[in-house]
Amino acid sequence: MIIIGIVAFVLFFYHSFSTSLEEEKKAQSKNFIESALGIIQHFHQLELSEKLTTVAAQQMAMRTLESATYGDDGYFWINDSKGKILIQPYMPNLVGLNMTNWADSTGKYIFQEFDREARKGGGWVSYTWPKLNTSEEFPKISYVAHYPAWDWLIGTGLYLDDMKSNIFWAVFRTSGVLLLGFLIFIITIVVIINYFVHQLSELSVRDSLTNLYTKRFLKEIIPTLLNHNKMTNHHLAAIFIDLDHFKSVNDKHGHDNGDKVLKHVARIMNDNAKQNDYCMRYGGEEFVLIGFFDCEMSAVDMAEMIRHQVSELRFTSDESTFSVTLSAGIALHHCHSNHSFEHTLKRADMKLYEAKTAGRNRVSI
Repeated sequence: MIIIGIVAFVLFFYHSFSTSLEEEKKAQSKNFIESALGIIQHFHQLELSEKLTTVAAQQMAMRTLESATYGDDGYFWINDSKGKILIQPYMPNLVGLNMTNWADSTGKYIFQEFDREARKGGGWVSYTWPKLNTSEEFPKISYVAHYPAWDWLIGTGLYLDDMKSNIFWAVFRTSGVLLLGFLIFIITIVVIINYFVHQLSELSVRDSLTNLYTKRFLKEIIPTLLNHNKMTNHHLAAIFIDLDHFKSVNDKHGHDNGDKVLKHVARIMNDNAKQNDYCMRYGGEEFVLIGFFDCEMSAVDMAEMIRHQVSELRFTSDESTFSVTLSAGIALHHCHSNHSFEHTLKRADMKLYEAKTAGRNRVSI
């Protein structure tokens, strides 16, 4: 849909902008002719005030307009009422010739057309005419006007292929800038959307208090864990962790301090977990660590390290300090057995219960 929209936009923009530029170039040519008429009128006034003779005034006007080229190949030409060319900057060999009965490559008697349109008050004439340094004729349009006092026809024109080429590249550059801006806008929107989608995804699988993964995330990664377990010699283990007497922490020291305890426990779990391990807040004060270990004792060592570091924590509440302990249960998942990973989690939970009943602040496997 975006591609279709871009193509439609480019086509619409090209048509609208090219039409606008074409009209602008025509208006520009017409303005040039009005300026040329102003120059001729200036010298005519010098004639009327007898500062210049008629011949001198006309020669100076012709020399001025002959040198007044513009753009790549823009110029003014002047004919008299009898069809004789008075100035033609790029084809001086035609100056002085009577072109009334001359026809272009399409058979149009263009100088007669010039005369008719100019005497109507000015207008456009389509024809073919050679370009500079070539004898080949190209489609052209010229705006012609009449200066009655001297009975001159003044004109300037545009080669259609040059005009279309200029318009094309102008539209191409402009549309390129617009498309670039549009693409940057689309890319920015996509990046922003992806960012917020990622943030929402993270919120759905991350615990807002501890920033650990949630129980929901555990269910999502079980297939990945099992596939990896089949391709490695390491042991997949689940470590269930539960804070001892955590309810009394909330009751005695308040939920704010209870939240601090949970955050510190989560931090210790993350600090001890390996790169490919997953730490989760299973619910309340229960945590789960899922990881791959070289042997049973590696899993025990990690659980003991977490247990020991948590027991070393000290928290302050109303100018008094308190500490917490945890119990942990470990179960290894055997990929070749018929039991599911949920069964392994239940066994780890049972081992946690054993640690609790054995006196707490210990690890059971």
